[in-house]
Amino acid sequence: MTYDINTIYTKYKQLTKKQRQQLLAALLSQGINIVKIEAYEYADAPGIKHLFFYFEEDRKKAIPYFMLDSEVWKKFCNSLQFAQPETLEAPH
Repeated sequence: MTYDINTIYTKYKQLTKKQRQQLLAALLSQGINIVKIEAYEYADAPGIKHLFFYFEEDRKKAIPYFMLDSEVWKKFCNSLQFAQPETLEAPH
């Protein structure tokens, strides 16, 4: 399994709004209370991609993917890998 930001960014961007909501629900079921994920690509540097995470504890504070706790990042990546067209469940 890869945790490369370009791969993860692309996979996340391909999710529908419903799948993104299901992803947040899957993370919540694992005890990770993320309320929003923002995918961002810099206009001045098109190859540089970021994911910013907003947690319930501080909804206004954006945490870049590289500053997440390693376990949270792994759980996010694993949950994202299990994204299906109609369903998204936490990995077992």
